[in-house]
Amino acid sequence: MSRTARTLRFILQRIRMPAVLHVAALGLACVAAQAALPAAAAEAETETAQAQRPRLHFNSCAKPQYPQADLQARHEGVVKIDFLVDATGRVLDSKVAASSGFAGLDEAARTSLSNCSFQPALEHGKPVQQWTMVQYVWTLR
Repeated sequence: MSRTARTLRFILQRIRMPAVLHVAALGLACVAAQAALPAAAAEAETETAQAQRPRLHFNSCAKPQYPQADLQARHEGVVKIDFLVDATGRVLDSKVAASSGFAGLDEAARTSLSNCSFQPALEHGKPVQQWTMVQYVWTLR
């Protein structure tokens, strides 16, 4: 029994309605829930078909090298990079959206990303240029 049905049953029991009304209310709740499911699924499917974000070709992208100065200083951090992928899957532009706090780590992540290739974003099934984001976590372990 679904959570909604259990909750409705609990509420109806508390207000002491005849059993016939309990069954009718439960039936209406189930019908309403069933009617909402196809609409939500169709909406999600339409959004997916209309727009798809760029996807990384993992074999084209090398792990960024830890900058020597940051390695010696034992710097760690997280950097978020916004980047523009064109309709052919190349990175056209990139910028640091949130710094790790260390310019060397930020620049190493940005430079490494520029050498990657992507499957371009799709809009209505056609490749398009689009900005997206990636997060690099720099950790010494």
